[in-house]
Amino acid sequence: MTTIMVNLAHLLGKPNLTEEIISMAQDSPSSLSQEALTIAHLQGVQERRQEERMLAFCQVFDMEGELVGVSFDLTRNGICVSVPNDWPQDTDFTVKLRRMDNEALPTITIKLTPMWRQSRNESFDEIGGKIIEVDCPEAFSTFLQYCQQAGPSGLVERPTS
Repeated sequence: MTTIMVNLAHLLGKPNLTEEIISMAQDSPSSLSQEALTIAHLQGVQERRQEERMLAFCQVFDMEGELVGVSFDLTRNGICVSVPNDWPQDTDFTVKLRRMDNEALPTITIKLTPMWRQSRNESFDEIGGKIIEVDCPEAFSTFLQYCQQAGPSGLVERPTS
């Protein structure tokens, strides 16, 4: 029954119903509760996947200003970065993002909660993270808008004429 309700909430585009279902499931027997929580979690993952992601190749710097990696894609709420595989595990971290193709764009500082991590090669890991803090939301909006319009070329300096 819970599965049907969660699916119906999803089809109707009523995310608040999902919260109500979770609340109801927490008051239900444990197997039903676990099923409802799992379905609600998967629905949340699916909703995040549907959010428009944009290719945003940016340089990623640590807080000391050292280049540590690159970003692959970016949304208002999340980012995928490639960093050295000795990067600390399972903790929130803060990095700075910079585009090389537009000096007028400010460097953006973001704090992330890692959601997943996978090894890419012997030197680098890819981390998908949820953005939990941005130093300047207005500048971040401008940064996102530029990434969307300019495309993924942020790792290469644009030649000046």
